[in-house]
Amino acid sequence: MTTLRKIRSVAGRRRALLLTAACAVFLFVYASSEASAATMYDRFKDIYQTPEKVDELRDQYIESQEKLQAQTEELNRRAEEMQSQTEQYLAETQALSERNKALADQNDALNAQLAAMTDKQRARAALTRKTAYSIAAVLGLGLLYLLTIRLWRYSVWRRQRSGSWRT
Repeated sequence: MTTLRKIRSVAGRRRALLLTAACAVFLFVYASSEASAATMYDRFKDIYQTPEKVDELRDQYIESQEKLQAQTEELNRRAEEMQSQTEQYLAETQALSERNKALADQNDALNAQLAAMTDKQRARAALTRKTAYSIAAVLGLGLLYLLTIRLWRYSVWRRQRSGSWRT
């Protein structure tokens, strides 16, 4: 087994050497290009400017918190206004409902009065009509009586003139 271990260690060393060489070639190619050089420089620059960015982010965070606080206060104010308006509208609705009920009761009372007045007017009209018919009937009978008396007197006068009453 000692031979097998030696073979493995030699093969492992070769692989490690090949892998290291490939990485070195890759890093050399990557570092030698202008774009990668600028990118690496930018990365180093970003790393060293991180505290400034943290300060910027903190300022942005504080500013965002202040805006959020202002918006929250505005929304709370609006919610209170809406609540007070809702209460006001409910009070107005209740007052109008009570007024509507009072007017409905008044309307019912007025309708009852109107019905009573209409019944009185009908009764009075019926009484007036009966009175007029009675007066017309009495006058008609009176005229008939007068006419009958007149005709009777005329007939009597005529008989007396013709001598039928003479004996």
